[in-house]
Amino acid sequence: MSEGAIVGIDVGGTFTDAVMVTAEGEIKVAKAMTTPNQSLGAVESVSRLGASFSDIATIVHGTTVATNAILERKGAIVGLITTEGFRDILEFQRQERRNIWDLFAEKSPPLVPRNRRLGVIERMMANGSVRTPVDIGNARSVIRQLVSEGCGSIAVCLINAYANPEHEFALEELLIAEAPNCYRAISSRIAPHFREYDRMSTTVLSAYVGPKIKAYLSEFRDHFRQRAFEGTVLVMGSNGGVLPPETASEHAAATCLSGPAGGVLATVQVAGDMGIENAISFDMGGTSTDVSLIRKGVPGLSTRSEISGLPISLPQIRIETVSAGGGSIASIDAGGLLHVGPQSAGSQPGPACYGQGGTLPTVTDAAFLMGLLRASKFFGGEMRLDRTAAGKAFQGLAAKLSASVEDLAEKTYTIANHKMANAVRAVSIREGHDPRDYTLFAFGGAGGLHACAIAEELGIARVVIPMYPGAFSAYGLLCADLKRDFVRTIAMSVAALDDDALARLMKEALERADVGARELGRAKPKWHFQVDARYRGQAYEVAVDVPARKPYLKPLLSEFHLRHQRQFGFCNPEAEVEIVNLRAIAVLERRKPRLPDLVPMKSKQAAHDRGQVLSGGEWLPAIYLSREQLPAGATGEGPVVIEEVTATSYIPRGWRYKVHGAGHIDVRRK
Repeated sequence: MSEGAIVGIDVGGTFTDAVMVTAEGEIKVAKAMTTPNQSLGAVESVSRLGASFSDIATIVHGTTVATNAILERKGAIVGLITTEGFRDILEFQRQERRNIWDLFAEKSPPLVPRNRRLGVIERMMANGSVRTPVDIGNARSVIRQLVSEGCGSIAVCLINAYANPEHEFALEELLIAEAPNCYRAISSRIAPHFREYDRMSTTVLSAYVGPKIKAYLSEFRDHFRQRAFEGTVLVMGSNGGVLPPETASEHAAATCLSGPAGGVLATVQVAGDMGIENAISFDMGGTSTDVSLIRKGVPGLSTRSEISGLPISLPQIRIETVSAGGGSIASIDAGGLLHVGPQSAGSQPGPACYGQGGTLPTVTDAAFLMGLLRASKFFGGEMRLDRTAAGKAFQGLAAKLSASVEDLAEKTYTIANHKMANAVRAVSIREGHDPRDYTLFAFGGAGGLHACAIAEELGIARVVIPMYPGAFSAYGLLCADLKRDFVRTIAMSVAALDDDALARLMKEALERADVGARELGRAKPKWHFQVDARYRGQAYEVAVDVPARKPYLKPLLSEFHLRHQRQFGFCNPEAEVEIVNLRAIAVLERRKPRLPDLVPMKSKQAAHDRGQVLSGGEWLPAIYLSREQLPAGATGEGPVVIEEVTATSYIPRGWRYKVHGAGHIDVRRK
């Protein structure tokens, strides 16, 4: 990496965060309101760092452009080319139902309507042999028809192309000749694995968001270059690695969880620095909360996830997202029950207490009315909160439930906590992990306000509120390595393999992947291998790391049985095991920033204010502290509210805290 400052920019639903590490190791943090054009908010957040754009060597960017395009259905007009007779795979989807008790459940509508899903005459067999060659005349006619339909992006996903991509590559060349201005997504390059619907969905998703990602990244770089930035831009991927913009544009679906991944990587980094192996990252922002489990310093990965009901079969950090954030709106349903979310006030108009025209009650308004936020200290004093507006927002609901405004505010706070605790259960208990064995890392603008209450509910005894919690995901972007994942379906019984045969398959996979890995840069990456394994007859796989050296199969099988036992509650060492996919992972390590140590404590008590917080229906005396004035080694016990520019944290009664040497607040139950 070239010398100079490095900057991480994370776009959230309400705020855009920037963290800069200078060449001398100094860390600066800034926030700006998220703008509809995300690049403008990004420029503003970097401007607030007070540094010259020309001094920045690298920008690492986490963006929600792809996610928003899918959720809002505002992507490109996509055409799909597939094998004749198979165009309705995208409509049929899978046979399972998400809720077997819902008699009126509906599948997510496909991103490509039937009139833009066309078949070509060709047929590849599952063993890679050609049954029917591509009919070039027919294919040319199909391409021209899609262009005439106004398609600016075309996805190509032929049956069994994972076994032999020859026909897809032929269509790719034809697309370049016939529709050079169209964005192209080829399944053999995007997701070359079996399972037709998952592969087709992933390819279509990439085609749907690809033009938008490509245009956005070009505009992003232009805005920074206009301000004399001449460095490198990297884009955060969902797999926990960063990519050059050109690669991110080509593999756009790999950026769908770009933002939340940064917070997980920051948790891995800080937990490692603190000697904590097992952690749960808890990132609460303005519109949602993202939760991920980290075991033995490694975040969980998934190759089968969904966004808005649509499968993405690319490696992604396993993150559970729940619609509970600071801007989540409280409401009463037809049965008279209080709910929080999924609707959010967002950044415009935002919570009622922001004084920007919002009139609906939100979680932030509730925290304000409970005394957890102070009017003059929010956002470093740049934004003064309006207590009258917050109270007025809750009056209507309070009247319907015959409750006081303060009582309803605390109920809203509690329901939001229950909702977020369920997300923690989803990544821990549901996956065979006991949350009591983990430390909860709370960050995001609102994470520290709710973390102890959630830990109390789950029996977690330790919470860490890291430095710069409101910009922690942006800091995590700077902790990411360059990374690419490559997959090859092999579908073989382990009984038919030995260590030498597996070594040959790994070598072949490496040769195939090496060309793509060159996109990471000139340096030679480190390679890791994984297999997706299952018992014969199963429909789902478990990802297992391949040992770095021989013997491969014996320890691989032992680890598979162990993971299967932990995840599903049983294993059968006597059963036949199949290896379905072989994954080659290229990693090019980057220098990781380190947080500087704080000045050790000299006095027993930092300067503080006194006030009251609402807890359990009663007002308790509380201390308000400025985090900037907390030295290393400072201790105390709740109720305490700790204020800083990027976030506010609340340590309730029954919890003690101590400030770590690097400034992290280590909170434990008494």
